[in-house]
Amino acid sequence: MSTAAVKFRLDTLSVLLVEDTQSERNFIVNLLQSMGMNVSSCASAEEAIELYQSQMPDIVISDWRMPGLTGPQLCQRLKQAPSPPYIILLTANNQAKHMVEGIESGADDFLSKPFIPSILKVRLLAAARIVKMQQHLTDQNLALNDALSKEQAYLAQVQADLDSAARLQSSLLPTSSKLTNQWRLATRFQPAQDLAGDIFQCFNIDDSHLGFYLLDVTGHGIAASMQSFTLAQRLSCKSCHWDSLDPALIVTELNADFEDPENAGRFATLILGIANTDSGQVRITMAGHPQPILLANDSATIMSLDSGLPLGIDNQFQYQYNSFFLGDEQHLMLYSDGLYECQHPTYGEFGQQRLVKACSDAHQLSPEALLHHLSHVIDLWQQNSPQDDISMMIISTSNMSI
Repeated sequence: MSTAAVKFRLDTLSVLLVEDTQSERNFIVNLLQSMGMNVSSCASAEEAIELYQSQMPDIVISDWRMPGLTGPQLCQRLKQAPSPPYIILLTANNQAKHMVEGIESGADDFLSKPFIPSILKVRLLAAARIVKMQQHLTDQNLALNDALSKEQAYLAQVQADLDSAARLQSSLLPTSSKLTNQWRLATRFQPAQDLAGDIFQCFNIDDSHLGFYLLDVTGHGIAASMQSFTLAQRLSCKSCHWDSLDPALIVTELNADFEDPENAGRFATLILGIANTDSGQVRITMAGHPQPILLANDSATIMSLDSGLPLGIDNQFQYQYNSFFLGDEQHLMLYSDGLYECQHPTYGEFGQQRLVKACSDAHQLSPEALLHHLSHVIDLWQQNSPQDDISMMIISTSNMSI
């Protein structure tokens, strides 16, 4: 093996030689320098510890027997460093038990004296490969940690943005349970992710009318929430003809302007109504949405209202409204399909019949307590693993129990 080849592999490495005999120290220093290595030397283990802390050499070559700390004891000290060096122990004793002791103390290699210079070169080449590999792994780990830190910072920012968007979405939901003429509202909102494709609202139009809707955009997450947010803005009092008291007109206009900018086949279901709080008359327009449930005394009944197409299917579709009266002891429950389409791994879909039965079984509860109960029942059914957004809203003519 040529000297040039050795330099090619070793000239970037630094070595600390620890040898108490000056003549041997000079000989080995000259030998290492002839290989192109950057060499420093000292005569004791104590001095070596100080030099290592200031110079951080790649390789330490140490004699075994020295005044003060021995070579194995020096190994034990240096191997406690955060980035310990590669250590070669030199000794005149080549008994197996000494080799075992040296390796157990932390030495990476063992060389008996007197040694042939070419043997030392070979051992150093082996050390160089290991040191370079460790440096490469260290650099990779640093790069990975840096990338991970950046990714974590990015994800933290994304989560902060999602939290902010979720708060904004929640701010669009009803904030009061009290409506005009003593009518009351109870709601429950459980997004499957940070953001939901569901959105609902109930508000006073004037002193004797209230408007309400529950909207469910296909899917859930960011894309669905952006679409539902846009539609909710269109349904605000300032942007919509609520004062017409015609839910069919409102839904027809909303459907005509429905946009799917990604051309992803996205659509939305909607139930929208206007209630006269003096007479109890309710007008509702359905756009492919689940039928509401009428709660009265100890019964729960799925209504059978005429429904039009979901929003976004046909922008020329003309919607109609249904009309009925809500009595003093009746309550109207609106909900999204996530409430009953959730799946159990063994028993399948929860289904609307189970939903109706759950409402009937809990007829003694207040609207607020009923929605809490239904939420608990659904969580158990889907084993606390949300599958879709869930929205529920109960409109009551009084604060009486169901």
